[in-house]
Amino acid sequence: MKKTFIVGLLLPVMLLLTEQVAAEEQLELRVVGNHAPPYRIIEDGSFSGIYFDTMKELAARLRLKVRYVEVPFKRALYMMRFGNADIMLGPNRNPEREAYMVYTGATLPREDKAFYVHPEAMGIERYEDLAARLVLVHQGKVYFDRFDQDTALRKVPVAKYENAIQKTANCIHCVVIMPEMEGDYLLKQLDLGLKKSPFKARGKLSYITISRKSDALTLQQRIEQAMARMKDDGTFDRIQARYRRLDDKGMMD
Repeated sequence: MKKTFIVGLLLPVMLLLTEQVAAEEQLELRVVGNHAPPYRIIEDGSFSGIYFDTMKELAARLRLKVRYVEVPFKRALYMMRFGNADIMLGPNRNPEREAYMVYTGATLPREDKAFYVHPEAMGIERYEDLAARLVLVHQGKVYFDRFDQDTALRKVPVAKYENAIQKTANCIHCVVIMPEMEGDYLLKQLDLGLKKSPFKARGKLSYITISRKSDALTLQQRIEQAMARMKDDGTFDRIQARYRRLDDKGMMD
């Protein structure tokens, strides 16, 4: 009798959980991002790179439907703010963004921020050297606290890092700040002769984020658990290794 009573209590809960998982699997998640190799690589309508490959593995494990949408970084933030996108891969954390995105426990690697200069310019040896330069930054991105809060620096926003690299190649007084892996990758691709400075800044953690206006918020715990399993079983390390090995031409293995 007692066993029957317990089963009777558990059955509605099990049915509710089953219905919730089924509903989540019917969602088509809009994952937005810009071309930012090797983290996010978008070529001929194909999405790859460390972050997109990670999301694809999560979607396969959780049986989720995902639609990947290429948009500029600043536009991706806008879409997350107003619920026009569900998930964004890789943004750093700051209070303004926390107002409209949930930063999940599914963290992505932090990358040092590097400074690239004209081949004939003096490299950046210490933070204070930036005061004499025009510092090219990507619109909408954050880097590290001291830099982000420094209103004395002459920061010049650009839409793409490629634009910043090309401008710096023709400007001896310019310096462009980029995540180090992305900067190294783009410099090898563009072959404009910029050099990397000795000074680097410790990068912040990156995250898988969910719009606070998205039905995908119900997936947060499942995404975090699946990501933890991927790290434990070595899958995430293998995804990273795939893109951290560059051949002599700067292209992926």
